[in-house]
Amino acid sequence: MSDLSWINTYGFLGTRLFDLPSFFMCLLTVFILGYKFDISPKYQVVLALHCFLPFILNDVLFNANYMPDQFRYWGGVNELRSGELGFIEAFQSSDTVLTASALLALIPFPTPVSIISLGFYNTFLYIILFFILYVKKIFTNVSIWFYLLFPSAALYTALSLRETLILFFMILTIVYARESKVFKSIICIAPLYIIKFQNFFILGPIVLLYFIFNVAKKGMGVTKALIIGAVGLAALLLSAPIAIPLVNKFRVAMFVEDGGKAENISLITGTGDFVFQGLTSALYFLSKPLPWEASGALQFVQSVENLAVLAILYLITRQAWRKFPDKLTFWLLFMALAMSVYGLVVANYGTAVRYRYAFVVIYVLFVCADCNVQKLFPKKNRPSHANQPVTHDKGDRT
Repeated sequence: MSDLSWINTYGFLGTRLFDLPSFFMCLLTVFILGYKFDISPKYQVVLALHCFLPFILNDVLFNANYMPDQFRYWGGVNELRSGELGFIEAFQSSDTVLTASALLALIPFPTPVSIISLGFYNTFLYIILFFILYVKKIFTNVSIWFYLLFPSAALYTALSLRETLILFFMILTIVYARESKVFKSIICIAPLYIIKFQNFFILGPIVLLYFIFNVAKKGMGVTKALIIGAVGLAALLLSAPIAIPLVNKFRVAMFVEDGGKAENISLITGTGDFVFQGLTSALYFLSKPLPWEASGALQFVQSVENLAVLAILYLITRQAWRKFPDKLTFWLLFMALAMSVYGLVVANYGTAVRYRYAFVVIYVLFVCADCNVQKLFPKKNRPSHANQPVTHDKGDRT
């Protein structure tokens, strides 16, 4: 691979000047599409502010080495753009960094010259996804602001990572599933297999159930969800002898990949432990890190965010349950499956936030859309005039 360190000779500001074309491309996308689809100025302003984020994250709010895999994606895209690596070779590779880099390299943006460059690629995807959701009327008054203001989404969609690609394809898969467009849904879920196979195997059965039960119109029903949950529990028990070694393998591998030591990770010891952790890990994965578990400033901020997000999820779920419990049940099943799978294999708190945010965004978007959640708090019914106690003016008394 060619030497990319030449950019460092230009210093902090000089490095960012090279990314101004990408920045303006993102900004123009916001205003052109905002004008075309008559988007409210307040939403355009938030999207425009998002365009600045890649400038102020790496080596400003935190050291770029805090998420070192960014350098691998940056290098991968440069290899592809320079011709050192072929696209077919990259797509055939078992290295998900290369396959994700190949997808990023297809985005019509200037070649990434620094570690922040791919942040603009991802910002562009985030903006495009916003307009797709807006045009297809997925957003509600609640979900549109959550999409725009969710801190984890803002963070990871402005970094040089694959997470935005994953979010993009997952959401489009469900969008087309809601529209019963099977072929388009398959086209969108296919890239997940080569860039994040875990999400492919989580989302695949969920989308299939979405088609089978026509959830957007009919919902699933609590009884059906309980039956599916019981079948899942039985499968968990039956698969334990085979699954436990695999789960422990991934558990250790992901912990070491995140900088931990293999001897510091606790392994699943038996069937009982496997079932217990499978059932309890979902809630813990959704909420960690808790404030007292944070090991640094960023994790502490994320822990505070978690508490706020949990409160919002509770309020959304409460509203949805009151309106369309049958539709909500499906999405609760989706979250339980996703959080349980990741809860079993991910022990690192920072990584948990990174893997979790896409599922949280999806839950909020489609629970609000399917259950028509427009407000977090229900309207308080004012007592009607007829029900109010009758009063008499003193002047009427004789």
